[in-house]
Amino acid sequence: MRPWLFIILMSGCLGLTGCLERIVEPVDVFGNVQQGEPYSSASKMIDDWYAVEAIDEQTFAINEPKSSQYNTSYLIVGETRAIMFDAGSGERIPGSRSMREIAEQYTDKPITLILSHFHYDHIHDAATFDGVTLIDRPEIRTSVKSGVFTISPWESLDMEWRSLKVASIIPDGEVIDLGNRTLNIFNLPGHTTESVILLDKSRNQAFTGDFVYRHLGGIIAFAPGSDLVTYKANSTRLLQLTNSDTLFLGAHGIPQFAQDWLILLDNELDKIVRGDAEYRYAAHYLAPGLPWRVRQSGELYIYTTPLVDPSLFWSKWMLLALVIVSLLSLYLLQRLVYLARLPEK
Repeated sequence: MRPWLFIILMSGCLGLTGCLERIVEPVDVFGNVQQGEPYSSASKMIDDWYAVEAIDEQTFAINEPKSSQYNTSYLIVGETRAIMFDAGSGERIPGSRSMREIAEQYTDKPITLILSHFHYDHIHDAATFDGVTLIDRPEIRTSVKSGVFTISPWESLDMEWRSLKVASIIPDGEVIDLGNRTLNIFNLPGHTTESVILLDKSRNQAFTGDFVYRHLGGIIAFAPGSDLVTYKANSTRLLQLTNSDTLFLGAHGIPQFAQDWLILLDNELDKIVRGDAEYRYAAHYLAPGLPWRVRQSGELYIYTTPLVDPSLFWSKWMLLALVIVSLLSLYLLQRLVYLARLPEK
């Protein structure tokens, strides 16, 4: 290939990449905390990886401040048993204990695992627990074979298939009795179809997983299973289930936040669904290869799929379109190479 043609092609590629405004980078998505630092001075460091804070005498935030996304899982304890909400990011250092082993330092009660959803950064130590409790959805129930549920790479956004023993399947709205403490579980699709939150009405605590959290990395609505219309409907539902005094506990960033953050999310999703939102395009540090649409309102970022909504973007029709575009691009490149090799007159 002639040098001038190579330079033009490379300049075009770099120009397209340069059009993508980098809004977030791994070094600046943490807001008021630095990666590697506990968000709270009350936290106790364990294994040089976990930072455990007692929200109250029976509720523990198990933070991973050195993880790439500043993950937090939760141990919720009653008088007869406990719930572990999520099972770790999968980035813990060699030699560190599992999420289950850390949780067992804070309770002697039997621990039931519930996953907020199936993405890779919430399920790493799931197999160390005595089974997982799942939300009752048709696609989940039909996928359970001989008491085992397998999370596919498509669901986890990972390279591995993860098979988990099923302890139970419970319906949306079910009350979970921990002994003198109850939790309601709600299926709130939007981030993913299987997303769940746990609500402790007596203590006015809402454990929200990835459905809503306060983290400058942004709210993610570009993964397979994301749905903007459903997200909006369920953000409104969560507002109805909570109140202005509810303590929200999310899975990323500084975990504790108030209902005003959920109200902001609900308002912005409403604009998106009504078609009134203005977007810009940006590369996201979790998926830097595509220009994601981003809706920004102050410190809130909502990232979603380019050009079209997630349900269409991840459909077979989009896959077909990508194949056609790729073939046309290869043909065009072949023609350019052919023309470059023609002798000059």
